[in-house]
Amino acid sequence: MVRNFKYIFIVLLFLTSCSYIDVEPVGKVIPDEISEYRALLTTAYSTYPAYRRTLMVRSDEVFPDALGLSYDSYIAPATWNDENPDPLSVSYPWTEIYKIAFYTNVVIDGVMHAGLDVHTDTREQLLAEAYALRAFVHFDLVNLYAKWYDPVTASTDRGIPLALKVDVGQDFKPVSVEQVYAQIFSDLQEAGKYMQVEEQSGTKLYRFSKKSLQALRARVYLYHRDWQLAQEAAEAILPQCMLENLLAHPVKPWTYDSREAILSMEQISSTVMKEDMYVLENLLGMFNLEKTEEGYKDARVGNYLVAGYSNWYCNKGGNKEEKVTFRSAEIYLIAAEAAAWREGQLNAAKSYLLELLQNRLTENYYKERKAAIEGMGRDELLAEIQKERARELCFEGHRWFDLRRTSRPEIVKNYMDNLFEFQSVSLQKDDPKYIIPFPREAVENNPELQN
Repeated sequence: MVRNFKYIFIVLLFLTSCSYIDVEPVGKVIPDEISEYRALLTTAYSTYPAYRRTLMVRSDEVFPDALGLSYDSYIAPATWNDENPDPLSVSYPWTEIYKIAFYTNVVIDGVMHAGLDVHTDTREQLLAEAYALRAFVHFDLVNLYAKWYDPVTASTDRGIPLALKVDVGQDFKPVSVEQVYAQIFSDLQEAGKYMQVEEQSGTKLYRFSKKSLQALRARVYLYHRDWQLAQEAAEAILPQCMLENLLAHPVKPWTYDSREAILSMEQISSTVMKEDMYVLENLLGMFNLEKTEEGYKDARVGNYLVAGYSNWYCNKGGNKEEKVTFRSAEIYLIAAEAAAWREGQLNAAKSYLLELLQNRLTENYYKERKAAIEGMGRDELLAEIQKERARELCFEGHRWFDLRRTSRPEIVKNYMDNLFEFQSVSLQKDDPKYIIPFPREAVENNPELQN
């Protein structure tokens, strides 16, 4: 029996091209016990790429400082230069995410036939986690590389290739956005059939559970514009979603040891983001920066972002405990947004938003915001919820996706380049650059991606 961890899973090395995604299996040992499948799934979880920091730069949150060491690496995504980026430029993930899909497929194909050993997992729990992770993989990919979901055009909008089996010789062509979401919903349904663990905790918080699966459902339904289902999915776990009170404790709600943590799989932001990037006015202007004797009126100021010598800077990331995929605040915001879109649910939307703000704003400022929010109509409230998502979830990888799926506004960035010359670049409203193109090397290795 093979027990050494590195030999448990199918070894995938990215060496030569094929019709799939430029991967070729060069060694193979099939897992045959539950503990071996758990080790394979742990590898899938642990290798999820920390790419959302790149989306921070692509959105209107932060910009690389001309004097920073990472300027050359991040100026291309910051200026939406997808055609001719610097060779040193960071890239968006492709093979890394599809590799994880391979791992989940191995588990899905074989775990129900696995032999029992001393491991405490059940076959069903592993199968459920594999389906949930595969759904998460495809959801990320379709939002990275395809058009936002539009119910009018989704059946003809080009999506991404689906990775549903281990065979690397299969045709690997993009399917429609609608087909991608149909597969995501199918995987979510299968995950729900088999999921047994109610809620993960401690060192296992990176694994899917019934609670985090429901959080994923809520996010997917929101992006799919299924307002009722999104609200219901969020409400199903809201009683389990505790909020940190930032007025009482200057905590970090985005860490895996926070009471807000639901799934902590992804490393967010980084030391580079904190030290080499300054906060753009687009985001900074959404915060109330007023300070009283008791501190900032919005307790997230000085916590989520901090003032430097001449600019404001991101204060999230850089430590191993700063991992977040789903947390309570997002669930409140999903419930608020979904409810705001529905007839007769405006008061519910306001209550969810206000419950979050009560844990973020000083007492007097909260009363001021409460009065304003209670007087809002639907359109004004929806706009306020988007601003609140920008504030609360800043630097966690949500902003670019939120811009895409909602209004796709014009964004103008004025900056000083590394030659100390002033530059200006803009993204027009509904700009085609709101869709990131497939990586060049992926297209070169697989022309089917152009179809």
